[in-house]
Amino acid sequence: MRIDIAGKVREKKLASNKALLPLFEALVNSIHAIEELKFDNPGLIKIEAERLPQENLGSDISDSDFEKKKPIIAFKITDNGIGFNPDNWDSFNLAHSSYKYNKGGKGIGRITWLRAFSSVEIDSIYPQNGHYNRRQFEFKISKDGVENPQDFKVEEPNPQRRTCVYLKNLNERFQQWTNSDLEDIAIKIIEHCFSFFREQDCPRIILKDNYDEIVVNDYFKNYTRNSLDKRSAKIKGQKFDFEVVKMYTSKPDNKIHYRAHRREVMSDKLTDFIPELKQPLIDDEGDKFSLAVYVSSDYLDDKVNEERTEISFSKADEFFPDEIEKTEVSEKAVAIVREIYQEYIEAIEQDRLENIRKFVSRHPRYRYLEKYKLNQLKKISSNLSGKKLEIELFKLQNELEREVKKEANKMLKSIKEIDHKAAFDKTHTDLYNKIIEVGNSKLAEYVVHRSYILEHLNKHLKKSKNDKYSKEEIIHNLIFPVKKTSDEIQLEEHNLWVIDERLAFHDYLASDIPFTSIERTESTSLKRPDLVVFNKAHLLNESDNYSSIVIVEFKKPMRNDYNESDNPITQVLNYVIEIQENNALDANGRPISVQKGTPYYAYIISDLTPKLRTLAKKAGFTAHPDNQGFFSYNNNFELYTEIISFDKMVKDSKKRNQILFDKLNLPTH
Repeated sequence: MRIDIAGKVREKKLASNKALLPLFEALVNSIHAIEELKFDNPGLIKIEAERLPQENLGSDISDSDFEKKKPIIAFKITDNGIGFNPDNWDSFNLAHSSYKYNKGGKGIGRITWLRAFSSVEIDSIYPQNGHYNRRQFEFKISKDGVENPQDFKVEEPNPQRRTCVYLKNLNERFQQWTNSDLEDIAIKIIEHCFSFFREQDCPRIILKDNYDEIVVNDYFKNYTRNSLDKRSAKIKGQKFDFEVVKMYTSKPDNKIHYRAHRREVMSDKLTDFIPELKQPLIDDEGDKFSLAVYVSSDYLDDKVNEERTEISFSKADEFFPDEIEKTEVSEKAVAIVREIYQEYIEAIEQDRLENIRKFVSRHPRYRYLEKYKLNQLKKISSNLSGKKLEIELFKLQNELEREVKKEANKMLKSIKEIDHKAAFDKTHTDLYNKIIEVGNSKLAEYVVHRSYILEHLNKHLKKSKNDKYSKEEIIHNLIFPVKKTSDEIQLEEHNLWVIDERLAFHDYLASDIPFTSIERTESTSLKRPDLVVFNKAHLLNESDNYSSIVIVEFKKPMRNDYNESDNPITQVLNYVIEIQENNALDANGRPISVQKGTPYYAYIISDLTPKLRTLAKKAGFTAHPDNQGFFSYNNNFELYTEIISFDKMVKDSKKRNQILFDKLNLPTH
């Protein structure tokens, strides 16, 4: 049966990130050819990289950047192995040859060459019946593949056994994926052929171009420093070997390498499983290193595809319980790395967690993530801070809250089946505590916010560096944004609790908006109360009546220039009269009854300067016992008015929140 080589090449494409696979296939063939001879001394393999001539790069490329810009376009691999003797020649001409089956040969490695290179030239001198023969041919994308074959006796004296595989004209699509730096190529060769380099009789492999030469074996020794730590483990009855190696290189590249027949097939980033490794590890001598895990198993050998580009892991289920999933292998590899390098990783992990703890101390809503999401916290990059760190914590917090909500729903359904408290405690205590803790984390964040607002408020009540007090508007904005209504502001966006907790739960609030624009009254007045609040009786009350109406007036800290025209006591009374003399409206703009007896409350928030104290006394106000405010009730307008000093407002608010601050060890002064 003949095989159409051109059709075989077209059958499956080579991924761009596998651009060096043809080189690896040729290199491993050379290693196998040397192994067949069973040398007393290691063989020799030379890899010559050819680069695009300078004239092909265009005139805009300067001499200074020529060295780093010219791409590799060909590889010439020469070895002193057994060569293309009749047996190897026959195997080459047989697709899917089983000639090297025991070495993991699939019989189609040479097809990979033509997926990246336009042609391959082979030139081999090999011993035959007491003399040497020379076999030459071209391998191209054609029906037969092999072109111009020649095999003739070598007449020259003392011929040297050698085989050269010349991979020519690398496709432009792969040139950008082929590492132009020889050091990078050497690392890729080591990763792919790691098992071969560990063997005592590994051939000497030299990688060179016109400018540099690397003995890859020496690079391997410097790269790994004999740091191999080998472990074995069974997964569903199958034995897996894990070789963990320190890699001393300036380019950190922590990976799990999955091998088949002693060659790398695919890899995972180890940092996806152990984020701590994004930071370089440092040995006792102070040298930085990365980690690589090389995994091998007969199971992987059986599962690799014929191109050696993928291992076909399956998903285990009830019908195929013995199938091994990739995650099972990677998790075992990760567990072994964590065990071997526990001390290193834990040190980095603690630094990472300490960074998160410092952030959480300022944002306590995330405080229980360490208890319930520790493993996920460990995966957060140590390079994150500020907003980026909070985004990751926010994602975990949402995930935790969804879990708690789901678990809580299950608990509530099961409560009907529990007869007494003891049974509930025994069954649900842990979950109950979790629900409370996660719920309290949000409260904690809000309490920290309250502490911040009070400290910020205190700051603005004092003189600034230029010996001036803050404007009234600044204080106003801290309590409730000016020119806004409650329809535009979320609950957490205002701080009415500073004045009175009850103000937060209102039906409608307008801040520094003229009466003519307030949706709850028909007044056409341009007067602008700082805050006007319309309250409903109760959330469950079906009445449309307002239960109370509140006016709040702020004054600039330490203001002492009041006169009769801007007397704040008169101001708030006039606001109340304006509301009482005009129809009140509901949310739909319909008239709503404000029944007789509906109380009005007015708060004047200001420093008790001598002038304000005098105005209060003249209006018949009564001083608070602590002398930090005044109050009065005007029966004619059913208006209760309270003058509260800034100091008293902040002090009383701190007292109301003291228990919450104490629980979180927050400062209140």
